[in-house]
Order: sequence, then C-alpha cells, then structure tokens
Amino acid sequence: MPYFSVITPSWNQGKFLKGCIESVVAQGDPDFEHLILDNVSTDETGSIVKGFPHIQFLSERDRGQSHAVNKGFLRARGEIICWLNSDDAYPPGVFDGLRQRFADPSVDVVFGHVRQVSYAGSDDQIAEAKFDRREDLIRWWSRAVKLHQPAVFFRKSVQNAIGLLREDLHLVMDYEYWWRMSERHRFHLVPEVLAVQHRQPESKTVRNWVGVYAERERVFRPFYSSIDGGDRAGLLREKRRVLSQRFLD
Repeated sequence: MPYFSVITPSWNQGKFLKGCIESVVAQGDPDFEHLILDNVSTDETGSIVKGFPHIQFLSERDRGQSHAVNKGFLRARGEIICWLNSDDAYPPGVFDGLRQRFADPSVDVVFGHVRQVSYAGSDDQIAEAKFDRREDLIRWWSRAVKLHQPAVFFRKSVQNAIGLLREDLHLVMDYEYWWRMSERHRFHLVPEVLAVQHRQPESKTVRNWVGVYAERERVFRPFYSSIDGGDRAGLLREKRRVLSQRFLD
C-alpha cells in the first residue's frame, strides 16, 4: 500500500496540471499514488498525463468537483490523504515533514500555511493557517478564513469515519468537510508553508464569490444558534461589512 494518496480533481486545467504533478514527483518519496479524476477535459490534459505513466487517470463525466474528489476518496489506498487541486502544488520537503508528524499515532489531521500566487502580477503572499472551531464560526463571513484546503492532510481512517464530501456543495464543500472532521478530530498546526495556491481567474471561488457566501450561509446557519447574542450580532455586522466592501471592490 502507498503511504500517500494524492487526489487531484481536474477539468480543463492543463496549463497548471504539469506543475501540479511535478511538485508531487519532486517530493522524492517513492511511496505514493497520484489519482487524477478528470471531467473529460477538452484541453491538453490528456497529453500531459501521458507523460507521467505513474498517474492513475480516470476521465469520465462527473457531477462536479465534490463528486470527483469523492471518487478519489473511494479509490485511495494510502495511509495519508492529500487533496491537491490541479492548479495547486507542493513546495519541496512537504512529504518528509508529514511523515514525521504522522509518526505520532495520536495525530490524525495536519494543516499549515500556503503561499498564494496571484494571477494579477502582485507579489506572492503567505496565507497563514489558524483554526478554532468556535472562532471560525463567529467570523465565517470575513475574508480571513485560515484553513486552506491543499494544506490539510488526514489519515484514510479519518476519511472512512467522516464519509464523503457533500455533493450538493460546489464552493464550500471543503469548509463543511473540515467542520465535520473537527467534531471528532483535533487539527494539528504545522507553522510552515505546506502548499502553493494559484489565485487564477478561472478559479470557481474567484469567479463566484457571491456563491461562496451563499453556500456558507446555507451550511453554517444551523450552527448560529449555538453562538451567544453578542457574538451573533457581531457576526451579522461583519457579514454586512464584507458584502459592502466586495461590491465597492
């Protein structure tokens, strides 16, 4: 069995896919599998994958990104699950560090910082990671969500226990999954850059930020009743401020 299972959903992301694959190979760890779940791309994706015979490539129609990732979850055989989108990558040495962290049997989930590369030409930014279940619910409408999907790693046993992504969600399925996961498992912070994100214009969350907030509202509103009155009022003020600012932008 491989130690790492890297799961990459993809659809017409050929311009980024080679870099994604090469960043995994560059870890220098022979004990991994890389599954690419493709939604019948019409760009150069197929020819790129042919250059990497180790890739497990499945190209078939899916019901969206959540469905593609779920297919990867079900096929993954590794001890550690790595969800890496096709426009993201890993910096050198990440797998070595993860092996050290997961050598502790009490550690089930690890997360860390990301380096964000902007398509607009601005300098790279380090987006620091932080996660506290209650605090994140209170500030969920702010821009400062600090749990970054490609820099979250977890055991296959955790995925088996939590189940699959919600396929009715297309923008915040990762946040909802981390929320469910945090009900049972502690998240261990590694204060290092564990992934690289390309903030590119074709990203769903860049193109449809209104939809992101709408899905957050739908997913997390049932939990608002657990927040005391003062915090709830502050949450609503933050929501109005963020939405107003986004329209001004």
